[in-house]
Amino acid sequence: MKKVSYLMMLLLFMCIGVLQAQIHQITGVVTGKEDGLSVPGVSVVVKGTTIGTVTNIDGIYHLEIPEESEVLVFSFVGMQMQEVTIQGRSKIDVVMETESIGVEEVVVSAYGTKGKVGLKGAISTVDAKELEQVPIASFDQMLQGKAAGLHIVTGSGQPGSGDTKVRVRGNGSIMASNDPLYVVDGVPIESGVFASLNANDFESVAVLKDASSTAIYGSRASNGVILITTKRGKQGATQVNYRHQSGLSFKTREKFDMMNTEEKLWFEEVAQKGPGWEFSPLNPNYATLNPEAKAAQDAELARLRGIETNWQDYMFRTGKTMSNEVNMSGGNEKTRFYVSYQNYFQEGLSDRSDITRNSGRLNLDHQISDKIKVGIITSLGQSKINAIESEGGIALNNPFAAVYLANPWENPDDADGSYITGNYKYNNPYLTEEENKRYAAYNNTGANVLDLMSHSTRKQEETKFVSAFNVSWDILPYLTAKTQYGIDYRHSLRERWVDPESHASSLAGEGDVYRDGSISEDFSRRTETTFANTLDFKKMLGDMHLLSAVIGSEYVKRDYFGFGMTGYGLEPKLPETPFAITPGTNTNNYIPDVSGYKAERAMFSLFSMFNYTYNDRYTLSASLRRDGSSAFGENNKYGIFYSVGLTYDITRESFMTGLDWINNLKFRISYGTNGNQAGLGHYEHMTLWTNSSYATYAGYILSQTGDPNIKWEVANKFNAGFDYNLFANRLHGALDVYNDITSDLFIEQTFSVWDGVIGNKKTTNAGKMRNRGIELGINYDLIRQRNLTWSIGTTLSYNDNEILDLGQVSEFEWGTSIIREGLPLGSHYLVKWAGVNPATGEAMYYTIDGDITNNYSADDNIAEFGTSEPPFFGGFNTALSYKGLEIMADFSFAQGFSRFNNQKFFQENPNFAQFNQSTAMLNVWRQPGDITDIQGVHSQRNFSSKDIEDASYIRFRNLTVAYNFPKNLLNRVGIIKGLRVYAQGQNLYTWTKWTGFDPEDSNNIAQYEYPTPRTVSFGLDVNF
Repeated sequence: MKKVSYLMMLLLFMCIGVLQAQIHQITGVVTGKEDGLSVPGVSVVVKGTTIGTVTNIDGIYHLEIPEESEVLVFSFVGMQMQEVTIQGRSKIDVVMETESIGVEEVVVSAYGTKGKVGLKGAISTVDAKELEQVPIASFDQMLQGKAAGLHIVTGSGQPGSGDTKVRVRGNGSIMASNDPLYVVDGVPIESGVFASLNANDFESVAVLKDASSTAIYGSRASNGVILITTKRGKQGATQVNYRHQSGLSFKTREKFDMMNTEEKLWFEEVAQKGPGWEFSPLNPNYATLNPEAKAAQDAELARLRGIETNWQDYMFRTGKTMSNEVNMSGGNEKTRFYVSYQNYFQEGLSDRSDITRNSGRLNLDHQISDKIKVGIITSLGQSKINAIESEGGIALNNPFAAVYLANPWENPDDADGSYITGNYKYNNPYLTEEENKRYAAYNNTGANVLDLMSHSTRKQEETKFVSAFNVSWDILPYLTAKTQYGIDYRHSLRERWVDPESHASSLAGEGDVYRDGSISEDFSRRTETTFANTLDFKKMLGDMHLLSAVIGSEYVKRDYFGFGMTGYGLEPKLPETPFAITPGTNTNNYIPDVSGYKAERAMFSLFSMFNYTYNDRYTLSASLRRDGSSAFGENNKYGIFYSVGLTYDITRESFMTGLDWINNLKFRISYGTNGNQAGLGHYEHMTLWTNSSYATYAGYILSQTGDPNIKWEVANKFNAGFDYNLFANRLHGALDVYNDITSDLFIEQTFSVWDGVIGNKKTTNAGKMRNRGIELGINYDLIRQRNLTWSIGTTLSYNDNEILDLGQVSEFEWGTSIIREGLPLGSHYLVKWAGVNPATGEAMYYTIDGDITNNYSADDNIAEFGTSEPPFFGGFNTALSYKGLEIMADFSFAQGFSRFNNQKFFQENPNFAQFNQSTAMLNVWRQPGDITDIQGVHSQRNFSSKDIEDASYIRFRNLTVAYNFPKNLLNRVGIIKGLRVYAQGQNLYTWTKWTGFDPEDSNNIAQYEYPTPRTVSFGLDVNF
């Protein structure tokens, strides 16, 4: 028995020894390549297992792993993941590199300081993968819902349209521009003109929001900054990528129905307008006709009943999208390059609506010596756009208005295929000429616009060139000088042609742009050059103090030039060319219209930024900038803007030891100022004269009263926030609160006629407005395994806007809204709708005192209907990856705002019974006792709160399903290194109560804008 016991004990010790031999102890430290500092919170995992840990505040990790473990995986948000072979080692130190643009790299794209002085503050970044291969021509629309505090809405679905509103933390100005500053690789570019840029060339986009991150841009950054960094070549073998994408675009379903022929003829009978009434047996005139005339009218009415024209079949189409692109990158120790070319084509939902773009890019970096490096950044793009008539307006030559207002009993064309233009044609031989004219007083709305679309063109050609050349010199290991010259050049040519044989031309009279055919050519050119010089310093003093600073100067010059002409009396045999113009004389009324302009603007700046970090925990940041602008007079030509901020890295404190679930926690607080001059005239401070005439004598008159005291709008910005990474970096994001107050607003004030001010009005500094809010970004990895990952994320933003002061007055009207102290910008200002009187069918309204009346008066306007600016907006997303399969979905939303539905005013209005109406009008009041919200046809329809609708929405913006072919399979081919195929849906569904085309728009009034299409596309990416 004892032998058995000894044997069992021996076996037990042997097993313990074997187990001990299978456990391997490993340790190391993780540092950053950029600054050599330790990196806390790095995830260290044995590949293919769940065994792992995270680095402590000193970047040190300890890990017990099975003996057979082969590879450790190091990962951290914003840094390149590394796989390191263990090979029996017990100590493995790792140096991690930044994966994409980070806070420290933002300055590289701004003033090129090599990351030595990093911008601190509220900064949101959007990675290249979120912008690539999105079937939208203008890149700003791709950012919707992707960054906290950034609200973007599109005002038109026209391919290549620049009608996009971009706001960073709300509207900071009333009459000046609210657009952010856009900077591409350190070169400021024009806002809203992006149709010629290829977003596939972007490496990342950073949105700067608070004073710490924006104040270095001074007077141009009060509305935020959007920094774009393009792709650069990397050392190694040349990489060649080919991309193809094809897709189809469809019109989404509107949330209203228009009347069919039977319904429309009935409504005309009720409204006593149109053929439905003129030919009705209920019309008293019918009884006065002879039998032949009655029979002719009955036959005509029967003919109309037999017509059922669906105008959408004529106005809308399925659009096509196609993109082909090739890019190459690579280089060696001395020279690195990135070059790309793209051809992009997109058709719109309407005929004669498309964009064709060709764009190319060359980015080149060359190391002349160990200390001197040069770089060239160049992009050239050309776009050609065909656009439709009067898009975005209540006009019958706007196809998106005509498609709904055209009567369903209209025939579009004759048997020979020609459009039935002009008025409704009725020639009853048994009626007098006057009676026939009365019956024929209704336009062929649909055919008229179809004829105009087929006999006219609107074209725009745009060429855009953005380039920069820079030289940097490492004077000392801690001191670098850099010079950069950049240019943003754009010229545009717009052409408008109307066929002299069109219906519109035949109706035109003297002074009409359509008369006997017309052609207009408008050329504009904008050139902005930037010359910047910087000197930046970064050095560690002892073990506790890190100093970094940058000083620089910048000179910006803009030149504007344009001219235009319109000629008339075109020769039909010479279409779409100025050669067709008939020379104007005093007798033929073909005198051409000629116009032109020329202007320039300049700004010179000195700026500095300073960062001090103590004990790798506390960072004090400060910046100071002095801008001088030619737009201001001598009294206020210069503005000084500053910021100060503190960043506290809490995770590096000793009391955080043991809280391994907190990988990173930073607190930020900042305050500073920015200026704004955008939207102010180039020569606002000057008194200007213009030529004029009195009787037959030429002379000059005062055209502008100058103001040498006008000065900058100034935004005072406060921000406090946290950046966090939790639970082995599975949960990460940022939380910010802010309070921004803009003072010295540009306001148009009224002056006495004795002051000598032209028009008694001029722009002056008066007023104050506040934006305050909270922003939250959350990203969470639900599953993070070797072959399966699933992440979700959201950006939530709340912005409270309030007008604090207006200077001379406390309020003034602005379209259908009111600018009033105590209210937010965009507050609706209308008479309150009280419904329909069941006894009389009359429209009822509330007076300003709250009484109900049938007398409409604009004096009863009130501001109780909310604002057109959404206070709550954001987006949410999810991404699932299993082996080579990827599924990604993006949503965006805006809540708590309303818009004026002007479309509803026209298509639910008995005053416009000559046009088609919504089926809602079938519920029109007809007799006492009817309970309805549609007043009787005898009651005037007026602008009121009835047409203000809740425009809140949630939009399923994008769904992508992709498959990446396995590397081992591609290795057998030998040439192809990567192959990805995908399908993508854009603008898939919108949840909203809004009854117009689209709740998302760039203004507060819906006016038959070009609908945003639903797009389905397929593509492939091939890497060689």
